[in-house]
Amino acid sequence: MVSNSYKHLDSWKNSKSAFKQQLDRNKQELQNRFPPHWIDFVEIVRSINPSRIVDIGCGAGVYCFISEKLDIEYIGYDYSQNAIDVAKESWYGNFVCKSYQEVTSKDLNEGDFVVANAICDVLPNGDECLRHLLSLDADNLLVQRVRLTNKESYFTEYQAYDIMTYEFYHNEEQLHRDIIQSGYELKKINLYEDIFDLYIRKR
Repeated sequence: MVSNSYKHLDSWKNSKSAFKQQLDRNKQELQNRFPPHWIDFVEIVRSINPSRIVDIGCGAGVYCFISEKLDIEYIGYDYSQNAIDVAKESWYGNFVCKSYQEVTSKDLNEGDFVVANAICDVLPNGDECLRHLLSLDADNLLVQRVRLTNKESYFTEYQAYDIMTYEFYHNEEQLHRDIIQSGYELKKINLYEDIFDLYIRKR
């Protein structure tokens, strides 16, 4: 379990304002140009044609809107009721208040595509989060906006959307071992400098 000593662990959870700011940014991106991780998401969805999108750490829920445009069923999970409220008010989709630790393989159906957009990187225990996502045993998993380093895994603190949060860096060798040992193969998609999308598929 996550240590209660992480002082910013619930900063997102308790801030409806942060999710509203996230939503405003997402709506601007929808009207202008999709960011690279959205483009990856759309391209992979089109290539594998999943039966459902399972969005873990859905935040303000923009992938619900994109999934609807792709004509694919969607469910979004987030640990913050504030996020769920903002998402439901905005997209009228299927959203459930549940932390990533509470989502299990029993919540998945055959043919689901699991996406986790920027949750590992805003936690102080990003390695633990990734291992849990791998344990769900989905055939296809997309973990987005992951920071990689050749140092030991570590985190820093920074301010975003008027809250303090974390920036987690995964040791690349350990991350790759975790993925291989879980029976997956990895495709890394470089977004910016040391930030990647990880497309993880069952071997």
